[in-house]
Amino acid sequence: MPHIVLTGTESTYKSRLCAALSELFQLPAVPEYARHYMSENGIMASSVNEAVFNTIATGQIDQQRIHGYFDAHAQATLFDTDGITLAVWAADKFQRPVEAFTPIPTHLHYLVCAPTNKAYEDPMREDLDRRDELHKRYLEMLDGMNASYTVLKEVAFTDRLFEAISALRSCGFTPRD
Repeated sequence: MPHIVLTGTESTYKSRLCAALSELFQLPAVPEYARHYMSENGIMASSVNEAVFNTIATGQIDQQRIHGYFDAHAQATLFDTDGITLAVWAADKFQRPVEAFTPIPTHLHYLVCAPTNKAYEDPMREDLDRRDELHKRYLEMLDGMNASYTVLKEVAFTDRLFEAISALRSCGFTPRD
């Protein structure tokens, strides 16, 4: 079974979907490291400099490694973001090459959350007005790496959850009772 990675722009239900899918399919879920780190350290999105980004990137990659992200034989796991998000972030904010963050294993399937829903303000979010532009970058990057993915487009959370369930079933996952 592949690992499942939720990715996409800000405020597109990624974390809520990850938690709901974890419960429905009884799969371990690895939360987004950036949100945890920023919350713990009182950092707002607008004040993330390159040094803070590097700390977040290291933490995210460490979380991926610890939870078997790079291991095709590890238990299937849900990841609430991965190196794709780091690559988009690094290229957009710091004009850094994406290669350092994008050694994507072939045993992943991405659920790309499209910015079709209403965006909600949060001090740890920025660029809510650029979600469509950034969404295109995610898709271009995934296409460029020939990654396996499903785009979740439904506007309402419940409908998007049903889209995600369908995608996981297509990958061979079965919800637990």
